[in-house]
Amino acid sequence: MDWLELVQTGVWADWVVVLAVALAVVCFCLRGRKGQMQKLPRKDGMVGFRLIYADQKQSGRQSFGRLLTSQTYGLRGKPDFVYRRRWSKRPVPVEIKSGNIGDNPLPHVGDYLQLAAYFLLLEDVYGSRPKYGWLRYQDYMFFIRNTRKVRKDALQTMQKMRRMLSDGRGEPNADFIHCRHCVCNGTVCPYGTEGRNGGEE
Repeated sequence: MDWLELVQTGVWADWVVVLAVALAVVCFCLRGRKGQMQKLPRKDGMVGFRLIYADQKQSGRQSFGRLLTSQTYGLRGKPDFVYRRRWSKRPVPVEIKSGNIGDNPLPHVGDYLQLAAYFLLLEDVYGSRPKYGWLRYQDYMFFIRNTRKVRKDALQTMQKMRRMLSDGRGEPNADFIHCRHCVCNGTVCPYGTEGRNGGEE
């Protein structure tokens, strides 16, 4: 059976549909393999985006510098910057960090959770769920998707923090990764795992 017979019998059209579906599945899987987070070389500027909020007041921009509040999630905060694509209503938070991340494949846990909390905050404030955001360190930056896991991490952490505030009890999660960048490590925290000078306590 040659290609002309395939077209005439409709078999060819069936194969095109099958191939199109298979290609869509492959593309979806490849996209998913990028995961919720990517580490990239730092770049400044947001080409194709419009700045809609900054944590510092600017003349002529009354909304800039105000404290953002979410009644739904019980959150308040001031993201460094919030952008929006020119053709989209979804906000994009950008957090600027003064330190370096170096060879670490992941951002600091506290920074990651801060951005995750901003996803929730901005969803309530702007009425549109952010699809992703950026964490910019001095040497690298992280592109972080607002996935169900990121949302779950933020909500669970908030729940633990509120429980600690109510009953005064908490479970320390001290290890090298969590403690090395904490200002309390090696000073006032009895659970710290590394001294401020980089040596073991």
